[in-house]
Amino acid sequence: MIKNDRQYRITKAAVTKFENGLRQLTAEGVQTPPSIDPVIRRAEREALKSQLDDLRSEVRQYEDLVAGKVGILDVGSLADLPQALVQTRIASGLSQKELADRLGIKEQQIQRYEATDYQQASLARLLEISSALHLNVRKDLLLPTKARSFGRVFSRLQDIGLGKDFVLNRLVPRDQVAVIADGGNEVVDRLLFSITRSVSHIFGWTAAAVLGEDRPWLDGGVLGAARFKVAENVEHKTLEVYTFYAHFLALLLLKATEDIPKHPIPTDPGDFCQAVVDRYGSMTFRSALLYCWDLGIPVLPLSDSGAFHGACWRVEGRNVIVLKQKTKSLARWLFDLLHEFRHAGEDPDSPSHSVVENANYGIGELDVDAEEEASLFAGEVTLRGKSEELTALCVSRSQGSIERLKTVVPKVASDGGVDPAALANYMAFRLSLQGENWWGAATNLQGSKDNPWEVARDVLLERTDLSKLSGLDRELFVQALKEPKS
Repeated sequence: MIKNDRQYRITKAAVTKFENGLRQLTAEGVQTPPSIDPVIRRAEREALKSQLDDLRSEVRQYEDLVAGKVGILDVGSLADLPQALVQTRIASGLSQKELADRLGIKEQQIQRYEATDYQQASLARLLEISSALHLNVRKDLLLPTKARSFGRVFSRLQDIGLGKDFVLNRLVPRDQVAVIADGGNEVVDRLLFSITRSVSHIFGWTAAAVLGEDRPWLDGGVLGAARFKVAENVEHKTLEVYTFYAHFLALLLLKATEDIPKHPIPTDPGDFCQAVVDRYGSMTFRSALLYCWDLGIPVLPLSDSGAFHGACWRVEGRNVIVLKQKTKSLARWLFDLLHEFRHAGEDPDSPSHSVVENANYGIGELDVDAEEEASLFAGEVTLRGKSEELTALCVSRSQGSIERLKTVVPKVASDGGVDPAALANYMAFRLSLQGENWWGAATNLQGSKDNPWEVARDVLLERTDLSKLSGLDRELFVQALKEPKS
């Protein structure tokens, strides 16, 4: 968004530059040099045209504001307030200096506010600026008038299903978290604005629903389509709220990867394994992850505690996988990735699809056949097509004793030339079909040389164009990719 005359002049000059560049690429008689792939040249033209359209749109918006063609704005949500303040100032014919004079502060302060979308401004200052600009802020956007404290705020959010650690790690800029200890009304107001702005943007709730007496609600279209598998100790409200948050991030990832082409999804484990080995030389978590991206399936790794452990959504025909494990076992992350990948191959002609899962496959309320097929697929890939043979050996050598599996599994894996952690995961899945929970023991057989979350995050950053996200969307997405602070 253009915020002053200087930026307007710079953007106008950029428009001219892009127009000239596009004209040179599309001029008649201009041929693509043999050394340049025609596909690459076409991509260059499309990229230039897209950027030119965006710049022209920003110029038109600024010119319309300056010309008085846009009325004074009525803010619809707290997420819209920072941009509305800038637009209203421009539409009112005020420079940054003139607004600063009205408020009795320095021009540089207004410049800093607008450059950071008012992230460093307290709620009191935001309302003061709104009043100076005669911007009509609806009553239901204002925070409750009760005495505010961090304890009261976080208690309310916890009741909604948003734990304090999650709020501070994912919904508030890190620099604001650092000053919480300072206390004071201005710090409280600033934090409340950041929290309410983020929550309103993600869930569509009003401020009264976030911090007041109104009841928040979740769009049934997101949760209703999901097939939940929930352990007894998982709070449903936390699960639902976090699932909605993860779905929000998944939609942003699809937007940031909209140019990645889709390809058919192999559902035969042998075909999948062969394709990965042919392309990357071996079957590892990273190589399987890269192959998913190659097929047009972006993978979003999350590192928060609780809620679900894996999800697969399909939106308008495009699949996206979400992985969320606290374990650092590459074998477990690979098993989960392959499990969700198999779900992505279900009902290929359906434009939408949704699966959200808890940690222990085979337990819960999901489609049992689909869950078994997904885990069998994961087992066949990770165990090189020998899952049934190795399972039979484990059962035989343990003589039916689950306790003996801890020592039997590593030996069978060594004899079979497979990863002991992969075999442990598969045995835990097979036992879950009999109502036995062996996942804890399987976890103890996992290695932790590398951090799978970091591997998946780095691949995402390599393959994703974050410039396609703007404003608060980009801020929240980037925040989700940071290590949570304890």
